[in-house]
Amino acid sequence: MMLRNIVLLAFIATAQPLFAQFSDSLPKPKLPFPIAPEKRLTDEEIRDKVEGLYLTGLPEFEQNPINGFGIGGNFFIYQNGTRQDPFFEYTPYRQRYIGSFQVFQSGKWNAAINMDFPYIFDTEWRVRIDAVFEEDPNFQYFGIGAVTMQPLRFLNKATNQVQTFSRIDPYLENLAIVRPGNPSIGEAATVTDRHYNEVIYTENLYNILVERVLLGGKLRLMFGYELLFIGIKDYFNQEAEEAFDLDGNEVKGVLNGRTRLTEDFLGITPGNPWERLNIAGYNGGRESIFAFAVIYDTRDFEPDPSHGVFIEYSHEHSRPWFGSEFSFDKNLIQIEAFLPIYQQNDVRLTFASCWNLGYIWGSKVPFYEAFDLSSQSEAGGTEVLGGARSLRGFREYRFTGPLTALVNLELRSRFYKVQFLGQTFSFGVVPFLDLGRVWDDISDFGFRDYRWNYGIGARIAWNQATILRFDFARSTEADQFFFGFQHIF
Repeated sequence: MMLRNIVLLAFIATAQPLFAQFSDSLPKPKLPFPIAPEKRLTDEEIRDKVEGLYLTGLPEFEQNPINGFGIGGNFFIYQNGTRQDPFFEYTPYRQRYIGSFQVFQSGKWNAAINMDFPYIFDTEWRVRIDAVFEEDPNFQYFGIGAVTMQPLRFLNKATNQVQTFSRIDPYLENLAIVRPGNPSIGEAATVTDRHYNEVIYTENLYNILVERVLLGGKLRLMFGYELLFIGIKDYFNQEAEEAFDLDGNEVKGVLNGRTRLTEDFLGITPGNPWERLNIAGYNGGRESIFAFAVIYDTRDFEPDPSHGVFIEYSHEHSRPWFGSEFSFDKNLIQIEAFLPIYQQNDVRLTFASCWNLGYIWGSKVPFYEAFDLSSQSEAGGTEVLGGARSLRGFREYRFTGPLTALVNLELRSRFYKVQFLGQTFSFGVVPFLDLGRVWDDISDFGFRDYRWNYGIGARIAWNQATILRFDFARSTEADQFFFGFQHIF
């Protein structure tokens, strides 16, 4: 029934602007309600905006240090309406449909469907619907809480002494070396720690958000519901794909030793906060979440803003009385600012910054909920700290905790535009700086000992609304390269 209603809504919303194509010669009607002048697109964006229904998308290839080579694809279907549409100059699109799928050498795969209907039926309402599916056999877990801010430490298999590792690659190489097991905790006679910081993670997410705009589109009130099914499976005593002896020779048939997740669950890790912070979710579980957000938005063009601000307060509430297996609250304060530095014809330079502070607490908190910031403006939030969209120079989920601060600074340039086969492509370079930190509690918040990285990126805007992103980042622990779609904020 729910799927049928979603399809019906999508059909009706898509059909409405199609009818408008028959009225191209008519004068443009007035807006049915006021929209703030700041929300109007630039003259250049209006000039280049494509009318009607169009499709963009690319095959996606990725070399990931965690999951190996990945292949997949993304498609974007946009319905812009015609220039006679009263909203044509105020929205990047009237409808947007996104489909994506990706699979990696490691066995990881993910798929998503997203639908977005701003000013649906020419009203002040907006509807977004999302479905996300994922299985990740290499989901990273370095712990939770302020303890994760410490350097990487583990038993050096060559010296049999605990050692601090400044770089991630030597740390991972050491984990893969075999060692004598500990039968008293259930380990085999010989084990490897290849998956010490990994678990098998599965996710099914269903999300619907309804939004009401006020103040000419600058103020948005958002209400939503999310149903989330998470599966967690530990690698303890499972056969490792690869393991090596001290001489670098591959050893076959070796089982994995006890993992960091199990050690934290049992409460034996130094500084482990699971019991103190009511952390749960060792085997995953079901989450039923109601969400509320207040957003103030003066950006001119959501997919690629050149000026304006975006301010969001988001709150998520999950309790057993409406079907959740957990009990927690989660909030986020996010500020994005876009300052135009230079703009002349097709050349522009914009300073973009994003400031985030997220906090989660409760009587039963699933650990993986601390691994993302709960923005309601995007399905799934922002994964933190580490990876493609937060601290780009660190491993995914390298630093996680109940209280998370993240700052992203980018200098976005656009210096060249070309039209090819009826498509418009704009090119730019983006130097960036990322900073972040986690704490156990709000009272611990401060401005010292942040982790940071710098980097350089390239951007290709395809018909304005589709952004291809290439980023190379460097930190004290790693150098990493990412390719994806859309800006990270």
